[in-house]
Amino acid sequence: MRKPLRVIDDPKIAKVLVDPMRREIVRLLAEGQKTQSGLARILGLSDPSVGHHLRVLKDAGLIRMARKEAEEHGILQKYYESNAIVYVIDSSKLPKEVERYFMPISLERVRGIMTAANFLMQKTTEASESEVEDFAKVYALAILDVSSTFSKTWDGTREELLALVYWKALIHVLSKHSALADNMRELLTRALRP
Repeated sequence: MRKPLRVIDDPKIAKVLVDPMRREIVRLLAEGQKTQSGLARILGLSDPSVGHHLRVLKDAGLIRMARKEAEEHGILQKYYESNAIVYVIDSSKLPKEVERYFMPISLERVRGIMTAANFLMQKTTEASESEVEDFAKVYALAILDVSSTFSKTWDGTREELLALVYWKALIHVLSKHSALADNMRELLTRALRP
């Protein structure tokens, strides 16, 4: 049975996920079982290229072969799936040279939050690059804190799980950081007014 959420704090496994194509393969396999050739079609890659990525991901314990099924012509197809619905990287436990690969992901998450808040407020709130990076680090730690509560089974979709984790992490940040919380509460209060 797949875990709903797995935290990656091993540098060797994290290095496997530095490659954006591997992260995309894991995401696709979290949505449902797929064959190597099916992934190749979706990704626009050659079968051997996808096969290489699948071997690396399987060796790292991030995916597994879920089943084998014979096609009409007797060719045996292997179906793969991820071992967790969502993987969260604990970059605080990674060496700097690995951690930095994941910073752009954290920054984009925070920029998305800020853009949504700006849209809802119908104005642009400016933040310096260092403020955005600091918020990204705090938010990434909050995601880790919240992630520990998702150890049981999950019946919803991957997107529903991610939305819940991100929402709870945002609430967590707002409850622990008063200046940021006051600012975000104001944004959300304005945004939610009828």
